[in-house]
Amino acid sequence: MKSLRLIAASLFITTSLACAQDVLLAGHVLKVTLQPPGTENCPPACPAMAIRRPDGSQTICLSNMGGCQTLEVKVDRVYRGADPGKTRQFTARIGEWGPSFPVTEKQIVVSEENGNVLWSPATEKDGRLFIDPNRMPKIGGVPVSDQDNNGLVALDDVLARDGIAR
Repeated sequence: MKSLRLIAASLFITTSLACAQDVLLAGHVLKVTLQPPGTENCPPACPAMAIRRPDGSQTICLSNMGGCQTLEVKVDRVYRGADPGKTRQFTARIGEWGPSFPVTEKQIVVSEENGNVLWSPATEKDGRLFIDPNRMPKIGGVPVSDQDNNGLVALDDVLARDGIAR
């Protein structure tokens, strides 16, 4: 019974910490940094040594993960999550298709949920901010668009649907 309580408490703390890091913000890219695996802030995707089991078999690791990428954003507005101050960094592994963080001078909207970072170009029309639902299909578990369209979606409409906004 004690171990069940300990497990439940651990899950609660882990979930709380993960949710505390979730954020949705608009800003401008200051810097994108790419790092090879095995460097200071980018551990290798696989262990250096293969693991040999008692029966003589050997475990190997194959990965299509590249290095790591860091996106530094100058924060214009925070819609959800803790206010990070003037800048916020997002990190992710580089996958099979290469880096995914944008190198642009235009404003972007960035979402981080449970360590998963998504971004969309921000388009301002009539004082409202619009995002691409193909780049950011969900925000806070809420689908950005309820249709299969390629048009832009107003960010404030998405946030109002589930009361996500600050």
